Amino acid sequence: MKQKHKTNTLYKKNNVQAIKQTNQKDIQITQFSWSKFYIKLLLFFVIIVSVVIFTDIKGYFKSDQTNNHVDRKWKSFYQFTKSKNIDILLCGNSHIMTGIDPFVLSVATGTNCFILGTPGTSVRDAYFGLAEALTKTNPRLVILETYCIGDTKIYDEIMAQIQSFEAKENILYKLRMMPELFKSDDWIKAWSPTIRNHSFLLTNIKQIEFNIKNSTNRNISKGLDLGRFARFGTGLEDSTIMKYETLGAPNNGDEYEISYYSKKYLEKFVNLCKSRNIPVLFITVPVYYKHIANYDVMKAKLKEELKKYQSVQWLDLQSPYDSVYYTKDAFENTYERNQHLSNYGMTVTAYKLADFLLRSSYTLPNRSQESEWIADFQSQPHFIFNQNLTPNMSGYKSILKNKTVSNFQVNELLLRANNSSNTLMIKIMNNEKLASSVTGIFKVRYENQIISVPVVMNSTKEVMPPKHKIYFAELLKNVEILDINSIQ
Repeated sequence: MKQKHKTNTLYKKNNVQAIKQTNQKDIQITQFSWSKFYIKLLLFFVIIVSVVIFTDIKGYFKSDQTNNHVDRKWKSFYQFTKSKNIDILLCGNSHIMTGIDPFVLSVATGTNCFILGTPGTSVRDAYFGLAEALTKTNPRLVILETYCIGDTKIYDEIMAQIQSFEAKENILYKLRMMPELFKSDDWIKAWSPTIRNHSFLLTNIKQIEFNIKNSTNRNISKGLDLGRFARFGTGLEDSTIMKYETLGAPNNGDEYEISYYSKKYLEKFVNLCKSRNIPVLFITVPVYYKHIANYDVMKAKLKEELKKYQSVQWLDLQSPYDSVYYTKDAFENTYERNQHLSNYGMTVTAYKLADFLLRSSYTLPNRSQESEWIADFQSQPHFIFNQNLTPNMSGYKSILKNKTVSNFQVNELLLRANNSSNTLMIKIMNNEKLASSVTGIFKVRYENQIISVPVVMNSTKEVMPPKHKIYFAELLKNVEILDINSIQ
């Protein structure tokens, strides 16, 4: 019996000890490890960040880039400035982008002109864009359009500002300027399209699929751009003009204000140029003359601010208003508060600015004899109106150059071949005696006879070179111009 009791007691002890050992193992197994948790958390974070960085680089969550002209123009800017200098840099918002044709301005002045503007932004963005641009080029003149100077808030419209921010390449500079451009809540959105557009996973999966298929082509620039953004092929319609007659102007100059932030960044803009010895010009691109009531009040407020910069000229094309050239065809067909120029209006403004620059004391290069500059611009429609015919331009025939005729200096007389006719063009050195049309007495060969015939030639408002006046006439195909005898 005693032996049996000992055995039972020993069994109980062993059983209790085994249970204790088992409980201790369970306790060890179920103990929480903070170090392991943090490692897992860090690993998870690294995976997420890596995925975001990868999709950002690939551009999988980019919004539709079909009409992202801001990105396109900055890519063109970086490409252009790898080997060439920009002589005239134009800054501002949509009013400068749709206000001046930089190709016309370039060929009219014999320079390289480029527009860096972002729609919906203020002088703050113009300042940061200028600072980025000056790391790549050294302009001889910087032009600021004045519609970006106004009631600037502490931050601009976020999507417009993100579009401008995203297009720039200088990462260190973007880090520096980020706090001045965005609220802290928007910093990550500004850097990451994946974070910004993650909802595409539910709402726009087709855009993601498109981006994945086309990611390799996203960073390709499509040639010379110069920041041109021609949007409006036609002008104001009669129905829109009737609204001005019945409703009045959609804008009132009495309401115009210049905020603290506009004044601050305008000063930084001018001082940045001053530190580089780059002259600045202010320009106001016009809207339709009935678009702003009490413009004189608006102009007086702007003038009060701009006069702080005494060395800076201001070309205001709104007032005095040129009704001969700024007709209804020169403006976007809209009655909204924000109005832009049509393609025709962009051309007119480019010519007016070119004339102003060439009459002023700005020191600008003349690249019109440089082969590289000619190669860039000779295919542009307005090149032949401003520069002489080059050997590589087909479809034209030069008849004579640099001849004095009836006290007029003829720079060039040439013929352009068309399908059913020929266009005769004559460039006469600008002279106050020149009218809108002239009559040239030409020596011609017609049906195997050499005769003198009068030809009435007309100028056009869309072509107004600053260095000469150009006249046009249509001729029959079988008329050969030999010389010009006189001009009346």
